[in-house]
Amino acid sequence: MNEVDPIARIGLLRVASDRVRIKGGPADTPAVRELMTWLADRKEVIEVAYRGRTGAIDVRYRDPDGTAGAFVRNLRDHIFTLNRPEAPGFRIDVVHSLADRARFRLVGAGVDSAGDDDVLRLAAWLAGQDGVVRSNASPPSRSVVVSFDPAITSAASLLADLATTDPSSWPPAKPAAPHTGWTLATFNTLVLGVAISGALPLPATAAAVALTAIPSARRALRAAGEKRLSVDVLDLAAIGISIGTGQPATAAFITWLLGAGDLVLERTADRARTAISKLMKLDATDAWRLRPGTSDVERVAPNKLSKGDHIVIDPGGRVAADGVVLRGVASVDEKALTGESMPQPRKAGDRVLAATVVLEGQIVVEVERAGRDTTASKIVQILEGAGAKPMTLQRDTERVADRLVLPTFGVAGAAAAMASQVDRMTSVLITDFGTGIRITVPTSALTAMTLAAREGVLVKGAQYLERLAKADTIVFDKTGTLTSGAPEVFEVDAVGAMTKLEVMALAAAAEARQTHPVAAAITRYVERARLEIPEPDLGSAVYTIGVGLSARVLGRDVLVGGARLMRSRDVDMARGRAALERHRAAGASSIFVAVDGRLEAVIGYADEARRESAGVVKALKAGGRRRVILMSGDARAPVEGIARLVGVDEALYEMLPEDKARRVRDLQRAGRVVAMVGDGINDAPALAVADVGISLQGGTDVALETADVVLLEGGLLKLPHAFEIADRAMAHVRRGLGLVIAPNAVAILLGALGLLSPGGAALVNNGSTVVAALAAVSPLLRRRRAQAT
Repeated sequence: MNEVDPIARIGLLRVASDRVRIKGGPADTPAVRELMTWLADRKEVIEVAYRGRTGAIDVRYRDPDGTAGAFVRNLRDHIFTLNRPEAPGFRIDVVHSLADRARFRLVGAGVDSAGDDDVLRLAAWLAGQDGVVRSNASPPSRSVVVSFDPAITSAASLLADLATTDPSSWPPAKPAAPHTGWTLATFNTLVLGVAISGALPLPATAAAVALTAIPSARRALRAAGEKRLSVDVLDLAAIGISIGTGQPATAAFITWLLGAGDLVLERTADRARTAISKLMKLDATDAWRLRPGTSDVERVAPNKLSKGDHIVIDPGGRVAADGVVLRGVASVDEKALTGESMPQPRKAGDRVLAATVVLEGQIVVEVERAGRDTTASKIVQILEGAGAKPMTLQRDTERVADRLVLPTFGVAGAAAAMASQVDRMTSVLITDFGTGIRITVPTSALTAMTLAAREGVLVKGAQYLERLAKADTIVFDKTGTLTSGAPEVFEVDAVGAMTKLEVMALAAAAEARQTHPVAAAITRYVERARLEIPEPDLGSAVYTIGVGLSARVLGRDVLVGGARLMRSRDVDMARGRAALERHRAAGASSIFVAVDGRLEAVIGYADEARRESAGVVKALKAGGRRRVILMSGDARAPVEGIARLVGVDEALYEMLPEDKARRVRDLQRAGRVVAMVGDGINDAPALAVADVGISLQGGTDVALETADVVLLEGGLLKLPHAFEIADRAMAHVRRGLGLVIAPNAVAILLGALGLLSPGGAALVNNGSTVVAALAAVSPLLRRRRAQAT
């Protein structure tokens, strides 16, 4: 059967149950290189062959027992991740290059101050690459100059590696050294003192004041280069008018307030960002690594660990890497990553994550991922890079603020003309909305995202908070999302001479060596009934995929399977028709059991809904605020059965992954804001096209790559909480906008009427921005104080 991923540029063709052919491309392309590396690390892969002539990749693999199809699903999702489109308008160019030096330019990044962060973060990423000697950022030119060892890397290689990265994974931009801001503030204060005292001649004072306006001039020029008129032009006009009319003290006071505001806002933003790591406590200071072949341990830095290393974690120790427990038992505190308040038991075979803490016991862990590749590190990278993608609300309000620049000039000119007072013009010009908006909105969003991550909900961008709050349609996958993902026997109808317990014991014996989900469900049923399961005759079991099996148990011929198997053995199924119809009406599937050629029982089984599903769906509906839709690839009866049980508004069945994506697009075209909830694997297409994709499989590479919101604990119960967090965040954003817009609107009116001096207008403008920023970050600071106590 040919099965081609409709959204992938790297094609996936399933050749057989143990072989896959991938239509890739040239071996030197970044996506193919990354895919080959991924395949080499997969334990299921037996053999990989690259066909250079056609660009195809042939893979032979073996799924672990009980996980049929898992490798292909993971491969499909990884290919989807590789093929995710780059952010619109965002690219990196090599401006020029020499043998050991190159200049990279960032094109299409944010137009506000976050654009400088983009350049600084790009420089930090380049500095960490093998062979790079030095990396110097130039935010004004939006470029990075890199010196490197040509024997190790090249400009083309670095650019190719960049193409495979997500900008959110770049290291955080290092803020300017604190003394720089303080130096500017000190200089501005000295200039203000000179202007007030008249210690210098007027021309010298005017020149000094003009120097203090350079930061505003730079911002205005940068905006002009982007073909827009920013609010900094208003500040420059007010300063220029004050100097030109012989009022340097007024101009100096304006620039002093602007500088003081910049300093406070810089310190506030730095404090918010550095609080991320401190709040989540994701730093392990050291690791104890076992020396190979011995019981001796050595102390190493966590970033020196490699895949395959064995590390020991004692009571009170922090896990330094993601890995699997080899031996030992421990109670592990995972709330830093998942929000789970109760310690979790971890034993051999269980996964543990970096940044979690062993409270009791001792474990030896085999390292799978260390350093910047751990789940904890990726979470911090996502949070620290979150400001690169602003909210639609922020972009809209900034656009309105910029459009008000020319009307503000008009109001200022009219006020001056009517009263023949230049001060009125200056008071109006110094007041604007844009600065406060650009600071308050992202700070509020970052605060909400940081606190959400601490509660086990990872939001990968400010825009996704906004979309969560706006979502009016929630689409669920069924299997593993609203249901447990494993079928359970819910009814056994004995239709022959034997009791249902006798029949089930024989069926469990026949299925004893099978690993498919229905066999496991039958075994669990018998074990709960505390029945003894007899041994089947050695070598008598014959299993046919999709049909059923036959075996001899206690000298009797036992058949367990569907109608096709029964018909092939001439078993009369008339006595089971009533039970079959009843199961179908309940939305369940059926399996038959025949003994010595006679039908003895019909077993009804279904993938049961999670206990919390109905309550979660009810909470999400919120009295009609949202519509809930179930989409599944399963048959009609089980899908409609689950739909009735959990209370969704609409149920769609027998849908392929591309059908789900198409339906999501249809909803969006109808004006709906769609949140898709899935497991991040077979639902990847729908997760990608939805306005916001939500994954319940927290802590996995797939979830962190494909979903926009990840419930780190993986529990469905946290889903309503994610929407509550978004609602709360947007309320804080609107409060911040009110703190900026209301006082500045009043200040413009008072300034135009001559009731507010230029100095007072500057104080209102900058003061409202600082107050709004402090209000935005206050929940984060309150949480830190609460933890300290």
